[in-house]
Amino acid sequence: MKLFNKIYHYLFYALVFTIPFEDDIRAVPNILIGVLFALLLFVEKKPIRKLLANKLYLIAIVFVLFIALSSLIIGTISEDMFVIKKLFILIAVLVLSLPLKKDFKLLLFFIASVTLGNLISVFNLVNFTLEAGSFEIASGQHINDLLIIERLYFGFINSISIAFSLKIWSKVSKKYKIIIALNMFLSVCLLFLVVSRMAIITVLLLIMIKIFYETNFKKSLITIVLILGTITAFFLFNDNLAKRFLYVDKKNDFFHKIREWEPRYVIWNCGLSHVGNSEHNLLVGDGFYETQGSLNDCYINAISKKNRVSYFLETRFNTHNQYLDLLLSKGIIGLVVFLLLIYGLMWYNKKEVNQLNILLVLVLFALVENLFHRQIGVYLFAIILTVLTLKSEDNLLDE
Repeated sequence: MKLFNKIYHYLFYALVFTIPFEDDIRAVPNILIGVLFALLLFVEKKPIRKLLANKLYLIAIVFVLFIALSSLIIGTISEDMFVIKKLFILIAVLVLSLPLKKDFKLLLFFIASVTLGNLISVFNLVNFTLEAGSFEIASGQHINDLLIIERLYFGFINSISIAFSLKIWSKVSKKYKIIIALNMFLSVCLLFLVVSRMAIITVLLLIMIKIFYETNFKKSLITIVLILGTITAFFLFNDNLAKRFLYVDKKNDFFHKIREWEPRYVIWNCGLSHVGNSEHNLLVGDGFYETQGSLNDCYINAISKKNRVSYFLETRFNTHNQYLDLLLSKGIIGLVVFLLLIYGLMWYNKKEVNQLNILLVLVLFALVENLFHRQIGVYLFAIILTVLTLKSEDNLLDE
């Protein structure tokens, strides 16, 4: 039985390890989930009882069931299945995580996976630079081909990895802290290099919160000033960073470039305008498919340039904000249930700054992305939820 237990745990860690590469090896996580379900009853005799005892897991399951049931009620179940079927992965991962009692190895496997992805990305970026003779990616679409995953999610997984690293920082000896510090430094450098805006903001917040929490005010102030000074230097000497992050352009002002370059300016305006539409079902929403249709109609009317309209329609830009997406697609009820889950996670971890930092990553990225529209987004949400409900481990790497 101990052998089954060990095999099960390492298969779950293997599932966690594959998540950053999920777009390229989609069959592998699915196979691992199938094998884990086959072994579940050998390692957890009463999974249903344990599931019912976990209030946060129950809220998450109620959230998924409401999304499916509401689509059924309003008659959009078949059209919305592209999101609903992904959300059942969340339930699967939560159920499979029930035998886990500690989080240390789970955190390590995810950090190691992101590190491997970063090294692959570095190799690709170096090759590209040598072949192209320059490193100009502020507006190039090819950056997503060079990274292991598109830029936004590359920033997301690195932010999670840094949050996990900060959590295990106090649990390891000095020699391993050096390795963890170097690994975090690599992540931060890559985030600045590829200019993942939300990730840069998120990581800076994580580091500052950690510094303020664990050092006195004077040391915190000095350290933060040094960090901000270094960042300022990055902006001054990295034209690529300034162009993409600050929309630097001598011909036009900042707000003009936001309107011209940032799709979310149009997307969020269209989404917010639809909230007050008399045809919008404010209570249970219009469904994911119908919401996308409303956004497409708005893009046609709101954008004057024909080539930009075509770009928005071909790309089928969703709301790029999980909260707005739920309000439009699943109404006030769907949004409230989701916020209840976030509040529950915050309350459960209210005395653990490292756990709250991990939750902060999720909350911030949900502001700029519809996590539930992407399979990797659902996996990452599930892993964060799992970590935030597991007990911290005093295990040291030296052991």
